[in-house]
Amino acid sequence: MKRTRIELSLLFIGLILIPAAAMADEDDMTFDEDEVDSSLVDDAADGGVMSSEGGSDDILGGDILAGLDDDFGEEAEPEDADGKGKGKAKAASKETDLVKRHPIWAVQQVYALRKGRVDFQPMFGFSLNDPYVQHQSLTLTADYYITEVIGVGVSFNWYRFLENETDLNYQISRATHQTVPINSYFWGVQANFTYVPMYGKFAFLKNWILHWDVWLVGGAGVISTRPIPVIDPEYRDFDYGVKFSFNLGIGGRLYLTRFLAIALELRDYIYPEEIESIVAYSSDEMRSQKDRWTDPNRKLTNNVMLQLGVSLFLPFTFEYKLPK
Repeated sequence: MKRTRIELSLLFIGLILIPAAAMADEDDMTFDEDEVDSSLVDDAADGGVMSSEGGSDDILGGDILAGLDDDFGEEAEPEDADGKGKGKAKAASKETDLVKRHPIWAVQQVYALRKGRVDFQPMFGFSLNDPYVQHQSLTLTADYYITEVIGVGVSFNWYRFLENETDLNYQISRATHQTVPINSYFWGVQANFTYVPMYGKFAFLKNWILHWDVWLVGGAGVISTRPIPVIDPEYRDFDYGVKFSFNLGIGGRLYLTRFLAIALELRDYIYPEEIESIVAYSSDEMRSQKDRWTDPNRKLTNNVMLQLGVSLFLPFTFEYKLPK
């Protein structure tokens, strides 16, 4: 029991003395200005040269990075008295050399310039909005770009022998013994105005940078069409007629090179269509009268075409007028 009491007494004394010792150490770590100055003097007496920052020159006053070799394997030269000497000049020269070796441009030049070049677009297209007959076309467009974003040109469409009656039209005729008036296209020509509002780039599979642009197109021209005789094909035979048309569309390019790109365009050709009359006459005299073959009221028709092809810029090469 006495031994236990002695151990508890020693533990109690230790608990009292440890905080007192900690407070004494904290008081010892507080320095006033005189003590700081005297410590600096002592450090200087030991061989260190004091700098204006309050530390020895061999540790704080010198430039730590100045002693390291740069990319060219040379040491930085010391500065002169005014702090703007050979050291900064050498550093600036080396920084300029690094920029020349590894340039980083905040704004990059356009990948493929368009101004002063002709864009040829051979395309194959098919209609999207006619459920009874599938119109297909071969299209050739040539646009000359007056500026980087504005171009003017012409386009030619060939439809003849490329159309097909859809299964829906055949099934309706077979099930109901009725038919829907359909039309055939021959060719079309348009004068176009093109505007490129957007262009940019994106990373593909982390290895390639692909450039693209989007254009809006609009224009006017003519189209040659005729009704396909389905109501009374024994008597009726229509000739192709030319109608005024205008068009609106949007397209996009994905550049493979600076002169070759994949092109996709959606364009709506709008024109007044001549429709076969659905009235069937019994007498041969009335059936043979051509003015009774068509409906007197023409229908405004939308021929929406999706066209896929390539975009070929001529000349193949170009020069940038302004530096990077």
